[in-house]
Amino acid sequence: MKTLIALLILCAPTLVWAAPTHYTLDLNVASLHTEKWARQDLNQNNLGLGVTAHVNKNWAVSSGFYRNSYRRTSVYALAQWTPIHIPMGSWRIDAGAEAGLVSGYRRSEVPSAPVMGAGLVRVVSPHGWSVNFTIVPNTPNRSSGFVGLQVSAPL
Repeated sequence: MKTLIALLILCAPTLVWAAPTHYTLDLNVASLHTEKWARQDLNQNNLGLGVTAHVNKNWAVSSGFYRNSYRRTSVYALAQWTPIHIPMGSWRIDAGAEAGLVSGYRRSEVPSAPVMGAGLVRVVSPHGWSVNFTIVPNTPNRSSGFVGLQVSAPL
């Protein structure tokens, strides 16, 4: 996992300089934590905004902000890699991983902060709207994993 994160971070400058094929406006909505204590104690409503520059069908870069599970503002910059594309009629599912930097967490809360790595599943409509799921596993030291929900609209 560390190798994947390092690779994605190293690729990010190249992606930024490449001409994006399109952009999306991203509305960060919510998270569902996988641990019972986290569902009771942490914020599940993670509202925020972001923008994603889609460089090609496999690569994108994303940045924005949201209110995190500890009720603080987080700012993020991510490289996204989705090499899996599953057609479903005129819809499709893109899947892969994302990695980058995120603020707003203490090391006691998220041991890997400020580096972030996650699975990414994007369900894309024929008109370019999408519902994005960020999947983060549980980690040691009382850090709950979660599934994050984001809705994206083409710009």
